[in-house]
Amino acid sequence: MSGWIAFILLAALVPLLLWRPGRLDRPALMLVGAALFVAAAGYVWQGSPGEAGAPAAGREKPMRGDTLFAAERQLFLSKFGETGAVLATADAFNRMNEDEAAAGLLRNAIRKRPKDVDLRIGYAHALFVVAQGNETPAVNLAFDRAEAVAPQSPAPRYFRGLMQVEAGDLAGAERTWLSLYGSLPVDSQWRAPLARRLMAFEAVRAAEARPVAHP
Repeated sequence: MSGWIAFILLAALVPLLLWRPGRLDRPALMLVGAALFVAAAGYVWQGSPGEAGAPAAGREKPMRGDTLFAAERQLFLSKFGETGAVLATADAFNRMNEDEAAAGLLRNAIRKRPKDVDLRIGYAHALFVVAQGNETPAVNLAFDRAEAVAPQSPAPRYFRGLMQVEAGDLAGAERTWLSLYGSLPVDSQWRAPLARRLMAFEAVRAAEARPVAHP
């Protein structure tokens, strides 16, 4: 129980300490939140391995909130036109637990516009959701194809890193984003937002290293 109290205090305090003008913006704070969620999941897994987890039979699945991808695509991918409509619809399917439908919608859209990198990124993430948050070969292949369509675009590598955050592979995500950051021109519009995302990893490490006071 004391471990849970410490974790809850940490989860409540870290975003408050970090949310200051010029520090981390809302998407970066969401990344910190994702890291804390991963830590909580690990605590539950290790602390209660015998806990029953199956939902009651016949119970309707609750609506889910937006994924990190849904929030970040609003900043970096198409929001308007046919591509934006397809991505928004896929997000809605995911919120309704219709993950296969989201992937199918994006797959069909890619058949019509195979060179649309935003659709390919959305499809790669949709496969990740279908795989229940696992970084599978199919997911990585879809990201590879997105990068092949637009090799000069930072978007496929950025969203691959975001997928790694959602998968709990924070070290892999940091490596992906550091590599991307190092390849960007100094005048790239991606540099400032990516730097803020990278700050989130430093914030998580600082929070983990900070000793928790015991009453």
